[in-house]
Amino acid sequence: MKDMSVAVRVFAGLMTAAFVLASRDKADCPQQCVCEIRPWFSPTSVYMEAPTVDCNDLGLFLLPERLPADTQVLLLQTNNIASVTKALDYLSNITEINLSQNNLSSMAELALGSLPRLLSLHMEENWLGSLPNSCLAQLNGLQELYLNHNLLSNIAPGGFLGLWNLQRLHLNSNRLQAISSHWFQATPRLEILMIGENPIAKIQDMNFEPLTNLRSLVLARMNLSEIPDGALVGLDQLESISFYDNTFSRVPHGALKKVQSLKFLDLNKNPIQRIQRGDLADMLHLKEFGISSMPELVSIDSFALSNLPELSKIEATNNPKLSYIHPNAFHKLPRLETLMLNSNALSALHRITVESLPNLREVSMHSNPLRCDCVLRWVNMNRTRIRFMEPESLLCSEPPEFEGQRVRQVQVREMMEICLPLISPGSLPPVSACVTAVPCRCTAGPSLNPSPRSTGSRPPGSGSCPARSRTGTTCTPRGPSKSRASWSVKPGCTPASPTTWWAPTSDRCPWR
Repeated sequence: MKDMSVAVRVFAGLMTAAFVLASRDKADCPQQCVCEIRPWFSPTSVYMEAPTVDCNDLGLFLLPERLPADTQVLLLQTNNIASVTKALDYLSNITEINLSQNNLSSMAELALGSLPRLLSLHMEENWLGSLPNSCLAQLNGLQELYLNHNLLSNIAPGGFLGLWNLQRLHLNSNRLQAISSHWFQATPRLEILMIGENPIAKIQDMNFEPLTNLRSLVLARMNLSEIPDGALVGLDQLESISFYDNTFSRVPHGALKKVQSLKFLDLNKNPIQRIQRGDLADMLHLKEFGISSMPELVSIDSFALSNLPELSKIEATNNPKLSYIHPNAFHKLPRLETLMLNSNALSALHRITVESLPNLREVSMHSNPLRCDCVLRWVNMNRTRIRFMEPESLLCSEPPEFEGQRVRQVQVREMMEICLPLISPGSLPPVSACVTAVPCRCTAGPSLNPSPRSTGSRPPGSGSCPARSRTGTTCTPRGPSKSRASWSVKPGCTPASPTTWWAPTSDRCPWR
């Protein structure tokens, strides 16, 4: 009984102490704020439960006078705070401060004090215009710094001095007009840099050279039409780069070939017209390639994606002019598993294209103007283990008798009886455009005899081209398709019909 009485007294004492501590913490919690233990992830994704003071969206003009001494996470987002004049160095355990969406306009008004344990600082969506030298030098343990969506137009050469441990830096959506390699000499451990949506006039050679540990670089929406071959020199560990929504007219392969470790390449939403052989040369570790929402992309050429032993996913979707993928466009891609080609202008995908990809698991072809003819019959021949994404939306657009039907419901025998040209008239350049050559596929019976009235040259073995008029020649396949020839139509050549090709007799537009 005596032992029981002692135990009861000890328990009561502990409860009293806990009540006193809780009352003190509650008393220290600023009015209207919420103080509680919440889940928190460190910049390296380590989970912990952290004492959190949540003062978000309270219309505050000043920081609370006093904060609980054990505070680890301080949330002050969406207030009217224009300055921090009282140092927070009494918060010895503070690891994250969020001052985003406030009225900070000068780093001189941010006196946080020495916070060696601070890992994350959020100051996005403020009014900051410049970063002077050593403005954050007292935060030498900082690993994440968010300065995006400010008005930054000037960063001093030593703007990041003292931030030796910084791993993530967001500078996107500011007013920077140039990038200086001097900035990054103070951040040798930086792994992620987002600097897109700035009016950068030009990327220079060696701009990122000090960033030897950088793994991810985002250069989105910067109106870049080109970058020099030496722009990415020094980025030996770079794994991911995004050129999303720029104005590149061709793949910047000269710069990309300097980044041997690249795994993820985003070229989405650029006006590139063709993906050509050599564009991705020597990118032996590339795993994912994105060329979606490309307004001018017309074709993926022969061997355009070749000898990429680790490539596992190609995403080429929502390209309104992408009407041609060469049968040999994908070559030596042993690990490709996912091929996304939906929402383009494709009429077909060749069987040999699919058969050249031994590890292919899934294909997305829906929302294309598919022509259900002999070229597409492999889809229904039950000789493939490939899974078609959204098969309910895999519909025929041509010929008219199959329009609207699901591709998988059309009989193979019916497809065998139809074989139309792969490139429709609407996919070709107008007559007045004489800049590019368009690959074409033509079928014709080999029994045709040359006509003496023919006025234009023709591909060898393609049959006759009877004269259409004084200004051109007409090449029309006759009879069943028994032989096939591929050639290019030079600018100015236009189709007379889906199976008829007309070439003006002038020398500027011969068959070749």
